[in-house]
Amino acid sequence: MIRIIRIAIVLTTVLATLAVFAVSAWASVEPDYDPSKPRATTPWYGMMTASNQKADMTFITGMRPHHAGALTMSTQYLASPDAANATLKQLARGIINNQTFEISMLDKVESHIDDFSFTGDRAVHGQIATRGLAQQQQFKRSPMPGPLDMWAGSRAVSAEDVRFAKAMIIHHQGALDMANVYLSDPHANNGYLKLMSLDILRDQKMEIDLMESIIGKYKGNPNDVQIDPSMVHGMDHMMHGTAPESAPEKSQHHH
Repeated sequence: MIRIIRIAIVLTTVLATLAVFAVSAWASVEPDYDPSKPRATTPWYGMMTASNQKADMTFITGMRPHHAGALTMSTQYLASPDAANATLKQLARGIINNQTFEISMLDKVESHIDDFSFTGDRAVHGQIATRGLAQQQQFKRSPMPGPLDMWAGSRAVSAEDVRFAKAMIIHHQGALDMANVYLSDPHANNGYLKLMSLDILRDQKMEIDLMESIIGKYKGNPNDVQIDPSMVHGMDHMMHGTAPESAPEKSQHHH
């Protein structure tokens, strides 16, 4: 009887953990592509002032190069012969998939808010976003590795794994900071970007927790594994305490 109770407790814990991971992978602003539904988008209308536009552009021109930096960091890590941990590799591939799509979300919002012109700070009604981009692009979000992935894959943790995890934790914290700044800005009035910011806060906090747990499994002393600031890409404007004044060229968004 005691053994049965223990097994039941273990199963309950595993199922609860899986549920947490499943929730963290679901994006509220852009649900995953559903082949049973039409590949259609819907316009998102709202009121926009010059101050609202500035708040949106500050977020977009900060988060876009930041996401591009995460793609570069993840690509370089996956190309390293010293990358060992299967869970961390899966996370890196997910970052590439998910954040590439999120860059397209930012690009689409910018294409709409660029169309607004203002006289003073008088509000103008118009399209501020497009919802349904995942459906249109047949995009499915890569879920964060769960307990079964961690059990099935290589559990070895190399110094390269620790370096990447440490650098990406710093990088993710930058995204959390930008999302929090946008949500606390009284001029931030774009409901689509607000939901995207909430998604970023939820997903990247969970990813930070996962990376910290992987660092904790390193056989050596994690403090002995040093990272260089140059390993953290896409955060130049944050390190200097300033936000970009204008959006980068479209051809530079994806790299």
